[in-house]
Amino acid sequence: LAQNVKLINKIMTTCLIIFLTILASYGAFSQTATNFICNDCDGVSHNLFEELDAGKVVILCWVMPCASCIGPAKTTYNVAQSFNLTHPDRVKMYVCDDFANTNCSSLNSWCNQNGLTNTTRFSNSAIKMSDYGSNGMPKVVVIGNYTHQVYYNANNAVNITLLTNAIATALEDFSVNISDPAMVNDIK
Repeated sequence: LAQNVKLINKIMTTCLIIFLTILASYGAFSQTATNFICNDCDGVSHNLFEELDAGKVVILCWVMPCASCIGPAKTTYNVAQSFNLTHPDRVKMYVCDDFANTNCSSLNSWCNQNGLTNTTRFSNSAIKMSDYGSNGMPKVVVIGNYTHQVYYNANNAVNITLLTNAIATALEDFSVNISDPAMVNDIK
């Protein structure tokens, strides 16, 4: 009997640790974006919050650029482009150099060589991966709505279903004018 009690306690402790880990990871994703105002690689100024407030959904995709970034970045690009068919000019993909230490010419070349042609590119230290948790190669974050809500946050790989659902939810939340961050979290 004593051995069974110890086993049950060990199982309960393990379950509690797993539950707390899941709860902590949910908290990491229910965050709001950090604003930036900076020029892209074409010299055009962007204010993230103004773009979100205007109904845009912005996908930030940090790359090194490196070979391991190509697949997930291309997947993200394809999903973003599929939304542009049904929601023209509402979903924007921003490709950002991971630590703004790659010049724009190299970043543009990498994007063009890998089929990320309809993207806005940044090599600017104002756009920080660390604002969204741990680094990834690539790191993909979906932001939308008046609340500047983060709808998706992934490192190193992209889940097509979760990415698609995040963009669709961000578009829907804006269209029904959800402006209270608590409401966004309650609906999900």
